[in-house]
Amino acid sequence: MKISMGILAYNEAESISNMLYSLWEQSLFQDNADNSIEVIVVANGCTDNTAEVARNTLKNLFKDSDPTLFQWQVCEVKESGKSNAWNLFVHQFSAPDADFFCIMDADIQLYAKASLEKMLDALVENPEYWVSLDGPIKDVKLKKNKNLLEKLSVAVSSNEGHLYICGQLYCARASALRDIWMPIGLHLEDGFLTQMVVTENHTVKNPTFEKRIVRVQEASHVYEAYTNPTTLINHEIRVVMGIVVNIFLRDYFREKCGQDLTAGELIVKLNEKNRFWLDDFIKEMSAKNWWSIPTPLVFRRYRSLQNYSFPKALARIPIATLAFIVDLGVFFFANRELHKEVVTSYW
Repeated sequence: MKISMGILAYNEAESISNMLYSLWEQSLFQDNADNSIEVIVVANGCTDNTAEVARNTLKNLFKDSDPTLFQWQVCEVKESGKSNAWNLFVHQFSAPDADFFCIMDADIQLYAKASLEKMLDALVENPEYWVSLDGPIKDVKLKKNKNLLEKLSVAVSSNEGHLYICGQLYCARASALRDIWMPIGLHLEDGFLTQMVVTENHTVKNPTFEKRIVRVQEASHVYEAYTNPTTLINHEIRVVMGIVVNIFLRDYFREKCGQDLTAGELIVKLNEKNRFWLDDFIKEMSAKNWWSIPTPLVFRRYRSLQNYSFPKALARIPIATLAFIVDLGVFFFANRELHKEVVTSYW
């Protein structure tokens, strides 16, 4: 089995070495018998020495490894942007004969030692699945003494009931992702990828998440939580903007695509014609209404209570209400940014 691992990095010189060490400690590397694995760091638009740190770390980690089983490379890309880095990894940098992809961010820590092995096993044993997920863990959740903001951060986070792809870490069937392309400049690319996977490249009209995506309970990674109020609010604004843009794209591809023309094929044409067509598209869609935030999104905190048992949902109402109040400000600023001349520059 050939596995290609893509680490998408932007100015992560301070964190990428620790991330790579946590990757190396995975059972997939330590107990590898018959898998061929390549590790590819895509340093996109970096203004620090991310690429240099990655090279030095990988050189040290793989110095005594069998080159027929383990290979690595660092690819530097001048243009920043995760969607562009994703396109390059999937369609250009990765081995064309790779069976599976493991795609991850450069600022996470692999937690459970067998995470990648278990995630790949889920795909090998269940051919109907395209993508396998793990359980993201906020770093503050592991702290013994949490402050108020950290406690709130943990309280409002949950993976229960959701099978949305988390772009921080996921494994995928390579043949499925090779049919998918990302619009250049897209933010919240994991939400976009989720739609592309569950709709099978927008060829299925009534998709179900459970058909193509699976969560592996034994797998996990740790990521840094936003606990600074200003940073958190700005992050939430970007997330809401990304959700709205993905809704615009979903509706557009529903209308334009089907068995005769997949969304991936259409995106290739649009990217080739105008690399930054997404800005014009967002501007056109936002101009149709003064308010672009969908009502279900406005009430997302209360809707999420449906994923809990009645006692748990009742207990979480105060937290949901507090988050809803904060969300109102987030929605206002996100809506304002969506109506600006150049939207993707906000990211």
